[in-house]
Amino acid sequence: MPFPPGVPTVLVTYTAANPVGGQPAHGTIDFAPVAPAIALPEHGIVFSGRGTYTLDDQGRLVDTDGTPGVPLLACDIPGANPAEWVWQVTIALDDAGPRRFNLSLSTFQTEVDLGEVDQVAPSRAHYIAVPGPRGEQGPPGPQGPPGPLPADVETPAGALEKIAAHAAADDPHGDRAWASDQFYPLAKGEGLSSGLSDLLQRVAALEAALAGGQPVDGGTSESPEA
Repeated sequence: MPFPPGVPTVLVTYTAANPVGGQPAHGTIDFAPVAPAIALPEHGIVFSGRGTYTLDDQGRLVDTDGTPGVPLLACDIPGANPAEWVWQVTIALDDAGPRRFNLSLSTFQTEVDLGEVDQVAPSRAHYIAVPGPRGEQGPPGPQGPPGPLPADVETPAGALEKIAAHAAADDPHGDRAWASDQFYPLAKGEGLSSGLSDLLQRVAALEAALAGGQPVDGGTSESPEA
């Protein structure tokens, strides 16, 4: 039975071979939590028990369905009781004595190879294999191709099509009729603007002539009769 959706797990893998001849090793690997039970209130479930798995004909640790690797519960799930615990791993290969060590799995790990954390040195028998601190973030990768736009995002081409369709329609919203009653017609406005500009030029010329004492429109200045 697989883990319920959302429960943090780590895929544990392992491959072993006989040092004599290099043939795939045979044996079992046992996983047992040091805590008698692990309660996950957020998921409404309690985990308890252990599991023993047999290496396949290639010397690989496989799940009950023959898939390489075994998913194990992470040891630092937020809200779990106990908050932190470790796995006790026992590797028992044919023609070799069993090896036992503790292993801590973290929620930020996705996969762990037992071959990298297996403690074969007797001087490290009480060492607990735990994940190291998270390293610094690496440099950003190359920019990928742009993804598709969401369905509700307007594109320039789509906006132009809608504007053209609106302009060709017969005043669907009545806004053109409303504008005709509110604003001076464009054609008349342009004519009025042109006439006003000509009038201003004439007034400016007249003011300049008066300021210089010049006759206006060919007229002369005469003194009134006594």
